[in-house]
Order: sequence, then C-alpha cells, then structure tokens
Amino acid sequence: MADLLCGERLGLDRLAEADPVFFRDFRVLDNLLDSEPRYIPRCNYFNEVQPDLKPFMRKVVSTWMMEVCEEERCEDQVFSTAVNLLDRFLCECRIDKSQLQMIACVCLLVASKMRQCHALTVGRLVYFTDNSVTPDEIRQFELVVLSRLKWDIATVTGFDYVDHVLERVTWSREQPLIRRHARTLVDLCYTEPALFRKSPALIASGCLVAAARGLKVGAASAASVCGLTRCRVEDVETAVVFIESLVEAQVPTTPRPPPAPTAPAKHAPAPEDDPRHPETPTDVQEIFF
Repeated sequence: MADLLCGERLGLDRLAEADPVFFRDFRVLDNLLDSEPRYIPRCNYFNEVQPDLKPFMRKVVSTWMMEVCEEERCEDQVFSTAVNLLDRFLCECRIDKSQLQMIACVCLLVASKMRQCHALTVGRLVYFTDNSVTPDEIRQFELVVLSRLKWDIATVTGFDYVDHVLERVTWSREQPLIRRHARTLVDLCYTEPALFRKSPALIASGCLVAAARGLKVGAASAASVCGLTRCRVEDVETAVVFIESLVEAQVPTTPRPPPAPTAPAKHAPAPEDDPRHPETPTDVQEIFF
C-alpha cells in the first residue's frame, strides 16, 4: 500500500489562498456596500442616549478591547465587530458608565462567537477586567445586547473590504505588507470616537490609501479604491489625513539617552568649543509604521 503524504508547507504566517469565485464576483462586494448602512450607528449616542458617557471613555474601553483581542490572538475581524456591536447597542439602551466595560465584555464574547471558531471564554473576560465584572453579569447582559440588536450581529466592518479591494487593484502586488498595514490602521480607526459613525467602506478606503502611501507604492491612487467602494475621492483624502495624524500621535517620542561620561584628554577643548561637536542634539531617524 502506498504511503499517503501531504506536500503542503504550513507556516505561522501563511494565509488561505484567495477564492477566485469569491473575489471575482462583484456581487459579494455589492452586497457588502448595500448592507453596510444597517450597521452604521444610527445616532451620536453621546448627545442623545448616553448622558453619562463621554468620547474619551469609548476611546479607553475600545483600546482595552483591542488589547484583549491581541492578548488572546483573536481573528482580525473580532475587534471591529465587537466595537460595532458596542456602538449600536449604546444607540439603543442607556447604561451607567460603570457598566461600560461589562457591555464591552459581552460584545467581545458575541463577536468571537461570530467571527472565529473558538469563542472567548467568560472566565478570561472576567480576568481581563480584574474581576470587576462577574460571569453572571456577562451571561445575563448577553441576552440584553442580543435582544436590543434584534439578533442582527453579522455586521459589516472595514475589515471586510480590505481583501476585496486588494484582490482587484493591480498595485497591491507591489508591496505584500499593504494588507497587514491596512488592517492595523483599521484597528486604530475603530478605537477613535470621531470615526464611529463613518461608513466601513470609507474607513477601509482611507486605511488602504494611507497604507499604500506609507509604504511608497507609487501606482496606488484614491481613485482606484473609490471606484470599488463607492466613496468620494475628497472624503477618502480627508480620511487619509486624519488617519495619518492618528499614526503620528501613536509614535512614541523617546529622548536620546545622554552619552556616557568620558575623561577629557589633556588640553582638549570643551565640548561646546569643539568645532566637530554637532549643533543638533539628536539624530533624526525615519520611522516605518
């Protein structure tokens, strides 16, 4: 009997091959674009529904949600789906600010059930809250969140557009890191309160263009992305400027450590008198995102 061998080479960073039926049929992309208005939060809940909540609180809790997803190595779509569920729920049900993290736990739990094979456990979520939330609270409010959202939790997020656009534009082959950078930027956008009512297609378009420009992909253009996502070029350019400002704000500015003291040579000039001493105190290095 002949031996059965598997010739696949599997790596930690290996992705599934693109399904040509899925990505070449424009009906899939059209369905995403037609469905996304249902999943955009219907109002600015800070002004209309949630008097106890402030935008900075959403920033804090969404950043915490992202850190939980990173720690648990969740699928990419879990975080953006959970934040979308959180925003839509806050449009429908008034809560106290002390309940915000508990609702965030529920949204992470539901999103993980939808977007990956192995859901986050209630125990792990309680652990990440430092036991400020109980398992019973998470289980009880899971039904509350689902009922308020009318069980419509198969949301459309910015992540859903990234691969569809990259498979359809020619310049994506020039730089394999575009996908990774664009998805990182999408994560960053979902932590930003100013963008929570923007369409997923606009967020994805801005992130793709910003990632391509950051990687210096010369052929990339906002027009080629907008032709697929039905976004206006002016809106995408505005989004790109905003996203770039977010990235700059995230880059830490660490001061250059002082040099180790050394014994000066005899009759050597003082550092400030040395013509070789540079006037600029620090070196400028290009930082790649």
